[in-house]
Amino acid sequence: NAALRAGLSVRNYGFSDASVYEAGAPGDVPPVRDPASEKRVIYTPAAAALAPYSDPYFRGFDMRLADYWRVLEWQREFAQQEAANAMPALTLLRLSHDHFGDFDKAIDGVNTVETQMADNDYAIGMVVESVAKSRFKDSTLIFMIEDDAQNGTDHVDARRSIANAVGPYVRQQALVSTRYTTVSMLRTIEAVLGLEPLGLNDAMALPMADVFDLNQKSWSYRASAADVLRT
Repeated sequence: NAALRAGLSVRNYGFSDASVYEAGAPGDVPPVRDPASEKRVIYTPAAAALAPYSDPYFRGFDMRLADYWRVLEWQREFAQQEAANAMPALTLLRLSHDHFGDFDKAIDGVNTVETQMADNDYAIGMVVESVAKSRFKDSTLIFMIEDDAQNGTDHVDARRSIANAVGPYVRQQALVSTRYTTVSMLRTIEAVLGLEPLGLNDAMALPMADVFDLNQKSWSYRASAADVLRT
């Protein structure tokens, strides 16, 4: 909403009403690998404001479908954006298989913890490689955070999570021990887009300044699938 109020372009992939993907539920939308080729709308907005800015062919949170297919749909639109030299200022992209589940209903053999996590990793890699090889590589930052940060207690914190920042001006081969939170990532995205904080919570959060180096513009990436996914 803040980005739209500021006049920024926005595109949403996958942040949707997930109830339409519940197997056996009224209105269930079965897994479709390439809905765009059929012109089959499979997206239902969870927030009305997102509806006009959402890809109608991108599937939301549903463990039955491999993220690989989601990325192919995103790549379809990304190719159009590159051809028009018009990438949205803010892209919201949800690849849900780092959650994993619904093993008995998942299609294409991506039906174990290992294959679903590998699918998610490779899908993310495909996104990063697409950007790295595009005309937008020098002006695009990718921020990632995992689903369900509370599931994975370790020796430091019960809610410690993996986060990634990729793109130009991101420090490489560096150890950053600054304590950041999810709100820090939100604050950083706001700062990059030139948006004011949404409220007191993110206004007081530290931007993730220590992950950046203004002398490190060059970057590249190549995606590689894990062996378990090849099964």
